[in-house]
This record gives sequence, structure tokens and C-alpha cells, in this order.
Amino acid sequence: MLGFLFDSKLQEELNRQGRNYWDIYIEEILRLLGTRAEKIPPATISAGNKLAKLGVLIVGRQTSEQLDGAGRAAIGEWVRDGGTLIGFGISNMDEVFGVSRKHLLAQEPDEYTVSGKFDLRPHAITHEIHPSQFSEQRLLIVSDIQQVVLGGAFELARLYDTNGNDLIFPVITWNRFGSGFAGYFAFDVAQTVWLLHQGRPIPLDVEQTRNYPRVYDLLSIIGDNSRKIPYADEICFLVQNMIAQKNIPFVHQVPPKEGKVADALLYWGGDEYVGPTELSLNSSDWLASKGIGYHINIQAENHPMTEEEFKHIVVDNGHEISEFYHKQHEPSCRRVADEAMYVRQSNEFYERFGYRPIATVNGVCNWNGWADSARWMESAGSKADNSFSGINISLGHPRANGSFFGFGSGTTFPFYFYDDAEHNNRQIDLMEQPIVCYEIGHRGSLLDHETEASDEVHLPVEMAIKYHMVMNMFYHPIYIARYPLCRKAIEEILATIERKGVRVINLGNDAVHHWWKTRADATVEIVSSECDSVKFECNCNYADGMVVKMLTHFNVRTVYMDGRLPVEYEIRNEFAGHWLYVVVGKGKHMIEVCFEESRFQNPAESSRLRIMRDYG
Repeated sequence: MLGFLFDSKLQEELNRQGRNYWDIYIEEILRLLGTRAEKIPPATISAGNKLAKLGVLIVGRQTSEQLDGAGRAAIGEWVRDGGTLIGFGISNMDEVFGVSRKHLLAQEPDEYTVSGKFDLRPHAITHEIHPSQFSEQRLLIVSDIQQVVLGGAFELARLYDTNGNDLIFPVITWNRFGSGFAGYFAFDVAQTVWLLHQGRPIPLDVEQTRNYPRVYDLLSIIGDNSRKIPYADEICFLVQNMIAQKNIPFVHQVPPKEGKVADALLYWGGDEYVGPTELSLNSSDWLASKGIGYHINIQAENHPMTEEEFKHIVVDNGHEISEFYHKQHEPSCRRVADEAMYVRQSNEFYERFGYRPIATVNGVCNWNGWADSARWMESAGSKADNSFSGINISLGHPRANGSFFGFGSGTTFPFYFYDDAEHNNRQIDLMEQPIVCYEIGHRGSLLDHETEASDEVHLPVEMAIKYHMVMNMFYHPIYIARYPLCRKAIEEILATIERKGVRVINLGNDAVHHWWKTRADATVEIVSSECDSVKFECNCNYADGMVVKMLTHFNVRTVYMDGRLPVEYEIRNEFAGHWLYVVVGKGKHMIEVCFEESRFQNPAESSRLRIMRDYG
């Protein structure tokens, strides 16, 4: 039901020229959203009836240039007959998108530079995506931009330049074309999301890394824009809401909790370096008493942890131990990592504990190049990194280790690294787990043991719940073990969740790697879609199963699993409308959703549903 154009020959040619094939990242965007798509070569579009089985087609900027006139015409007719087309910076299908191109705003000075901004306009597709408390911060574009004027489409977002000037051009639109719809982004979504996630290559000049305390400070392209906005996630949610209009199901970002739909997933970790072990023990014991999963990164070659202490943390408390990759015999701010360093330290960890480290942390300036360190960690057997932070303060600043909440990678969700053109834009089997909440709610990391700051946890927790985030909570064992105000901050997080009466899962980093990878391998495939019912086959190997969600404009009569008794489900009125959530157990199952003839009649929904009907 969902497909995207993919041209392997174009990728090879672009890579040969030293250029990235940005469209390959569409697959990563869909992974984040919890769905899959068939890769469709553009040369096959006009042959036979290739589009007939699709409900939604995504076309990226680079691949769209490979469509000939017959291919564009075939897509146009398919949309006219009821298909949904989503285009990223396409320059040759104006009629279908209901716009007219005027001018190309070229990205300068390079492909890694923020080239424009946009804000969202009222519509069902944009509803509640952008946090209202940060309405003054516009979203970011990182690509060339097509200046277009409306030719019948509805404006979803307005274009601004990097200085905040209104350019009076729409930059995202939604158009009814015949019986179908076409969503248009006037920029390259794949390039923008990829670079918000992964950043720009680090310059090779070692001196430029001296004043930066964390690996992501030189990579990040967000600059002076607010770090409180998950820029990439909001763009992905817009894509999701466009796809969802076709009743296409998604795997929810969060697994079930005790057989019920969960609202968010928090995962907890922190590095402990070289001891003393009592820090790890005390923090692990305290967090275990609160029912919180925890992950501790240590230097295997230097840490005094005994086998008995290791077993207590891992077996008795159910917590995780992994490697802290660190530099040796160099000044503290020199970037000296190489593949041999990662392999050696991974081997040391394996020899000591009997398994390869899964989710690891890098020392403050280990990172090299762009995806180089990710490639080397993959080679060393690691599966995830927890180093990318949103903190943009130099190492010499007195608040460099202060509490921080922000999205330095433009996302709260894990994502996989993709290599550069020289390495064929290969997806690297290493997951980044971006740090979002760093020692929030206390000042102990600044040696302030008296200032009460636990109220700072409310905003992150509320955002995690509302947007169903998978959010990293980074607390060092030393502060948990020694500082009462750090423990009070964590207790306030738990109290906030309890007061709201929501279900939140608390895991360690390794467990999140397992969930996110298993989720990516899960499948939800439409079997049949009728006016009064939808059937889809699900397959998931996660022990607790998964939650399948689907946007519906009609009242749900009942939901069946495997043709037997009705199963429990939830209807949540959020974002683009009414979302159906169904908990599906481990294994393969058939889900049938049966609808009533009437639409939802919630008065609170009437205005934006009317916009949806009137403007598509």
C-alpha cells in the first residue's frame, strides 16, 4: 500500500561523483514512523499497472528527475483515480500538487547549511504538531527550496528566510487532485531530516575541537536556533499524517505496558568511568527500588568492579553494563579516536565480561569525520551510541556540565547512521540514541547541592507523554548516589507520571536498542481495505508485542484479532484526528477493524474536520 521511488543506478552515479543520494534516507524516515514501503524504480512507473496496488507514493527530489513524461503522466492519473502522492522538492509536477514554481532558492554555502525556515498553518494535518509554548521558533530547512505560489492547493506551512523574514510563499501544501490527494514539500525532506539527525562532517583541523566538550557540538547544524524543538520529528509527523489519510497502519513508537497502550518510553543511563564501584552499586540499587531500568557505561580496562558486583547490578537489579570508549595518553580535548581504539576497547570489555558492549558512550571528543566513528564502532561489535547531546557550551564554560533539556539532533527517537558517498551511503548497523535530558531537575553537576530545581522535569515529561516519545534520561551514577536533589528530581519525574495517570515504560539503553530494532523488523501489511472494514496482518517478535495505530475518520464498531473474539482498543483524539490503537501480541496475527457508517461527531473536532473536507 505504500511505496517510494528508489533508483540504485542514480545512487551509484551520484556516489561516483562524490555526492550523497539523499533519497535513501526516506527509508529511515519510514522506520522512525513505524512503517515500510516498497522501493519502486522510476523506469517501471509507466510500464504495466505498477501503481495500482499502492495507496501512497513518496517521491524524493533527486529520483524525481529520473521520471520521464510518461512516468509523470502515469503518477498524475493514479492520483486522479484516488492515490496519495507525497513529493519532496519535486520540480516537474506542478498541476498535480496544485502549485506553480517561480524560482529556486539555492542552498548556500554548502549542502549542510540551514537554508530557510517555516511555520505551520491551521489544518488537520498540522494540528498540534508544533508545541504552542515554542510557537516563536520556526522549523528548519536544510536543502534547496522551490519558491511556489498556490494554484488551488491549501497552504500547510509558510516559508521564511534564515533571518525570519516572511517570503510570502507556501512551503508545504495539500491538494485535492481528482479523487486523490497530493502533499508537497518545497524542499528536500530526506536531506533535511538526515542532516538534522547526523549533522555535518567534522573538520579535520584538530585545533577546532579543543573547546568542545561533546562529540556532537561540531556536527550539529542547528546553530543558535532553539534546542527545545524536535525539528526532524515534526517534519516526519507531517509525513505520517499525510500517509495516514489512506488508513495505512503504523507500529507505535512505544511498546505495550502490561498489555495496554503506553504513552511514552523513558530510557535511563549514565557513564561512571573508573569507579569507585559503590557509585554504580548505590545508584543501581536505588533506581531498581523505583522500578527504573538503568544502563552504566564504564571503562572496562580501568574499572575496579568485581564479578560479584557486576552480577548484583546485572542479575539482581536487571540493569546494564557497557563500555565507555575513551582516549588514552593524549590531552583531554584532542580528537584521536580511530578504528583500532574502538576494536581494542571492545575486545577488553568482551574478555572481561563475556559479551560485546551494546549501547556505548564516547569520550568528549572522540568523533572523527562524519560517519567514520559509527563505522568503526560497528566494526568493533557495538550496536548503539549514546553520545549526541544538544548542549552547545564549550568545555571551558563554567556551566558546561549543567542540566540540559533539548533536541540537538532534531529528534528524540533513535536513528541509524548512513555513511558518506565514498562508502556508498550504506546504512551502518549502529543506532544513535540521542541525549535529550541531561541531569535535568538538579544542580549537582555544577557542585550546587542546595538549589531546588525539580520542577524543570515537568516540560520534558509532558512533551514525552503528548508526543509519545522515546526519550533518553542521562543521569551519572555519582549524582544519583551522592546528591539527594538528583534523586528528588527523578522522584518528581515518577510523581508527574503518576499524577497524570498515564502509562510510561522505563528501560535501559540496551533494552531500547532491542525494542527499536525489533520494531523496525516488525511488519504490518494491509490485506484488504473496504468502506466498512480494514484487515491487516501483523508480525512482531518483541516479547511484549507491539501497538498498531491507524488514523480513522469513522466510528469504530469493533476490532477482531485472528477472526475470534473482539479485542480491546483505544481511540485517541490527537494530532491529525482520531487514532485507533490496538495491542497486538508477539507473533503473527490478523487484525480486522470494522467501522460504522457515521463519522466522528466530537464537537471539538468539527472545525478542523470541516477544514479537512473543504480544502482536502
